[in-house]
Amino acid sequence: MSETAAGLAVIPVIAGIERLPLAVAMRESLWLYPTVESFHIAGIAGLFGTILLLDLRLLGFGASLGVSALMRLVVPIALVALGLVVATGSLMFIAHAHEFLASPLFVYKLGLIMLLLTNALVLHLREPMHRRQGYAPALGAVSRIQVLVSMLGWLAVIGLGRWLAYV
Repeated sequence: MSETAAGLAVIPVIAGIERLPLAVAMRESLWLYPTVESFHIAGIAGLFGTILLLDLRLLGFGASLGVSALMRLVVPIALVALGLVVATGSLMFIAHAHEFLASPLFVYKLGLIMLLLTNALVLHLREPMHRRQGYAPALGAVSRIQVLVSMLGWLAVIGLGRWLAYV
C-alpha cells in the first residue's frame, strides 16, 4: 500500500474518533476540555517531579537519602501520574485528533516519550536501583548520561506539549 493510500485509510478512523460523543463533548463543553487539561498538567507535575527527584538523587544530590527508599516513595507516584497523563492526554487527543496528528510537534512529543520510557526501562534493568541499600549509587558514565537524557528529555516533552497549544 502506498504512503498516500495508507494515510487516506486512516482518515475515516480519525474522523470516527472525533465524532465520538466524548470527543464532541470535549470540544463543545465550556468546562470539560480545560478541566481535563488541568488534570493533565497536574499529572505532568507529578510525573516530572518524581522523575526529577530520582534523577537528581542518582546523580549524587541528596546523598543522605537511600536510593531504594526514595524509589519506594516516588515510583508508585510516578506510575499513577503517568496513568493520569495518558488518560487525560487521550481525551484531549480524541477532541482534536486530526490537528494533533498533522502536527510534527505532536509526533515528536510521542516519539520522545517512547524513547524516554525505553531509556528509563533500560537504565533500571542495567542499574537495579531498587536492590541498592546504600546511599551512593555510583553510577557508571553511560548510566549518568541516561539520567541527564531523562531530565532534559522530559523537559523537552513538556515544552513540546506547551508549544502544541500555540503552533
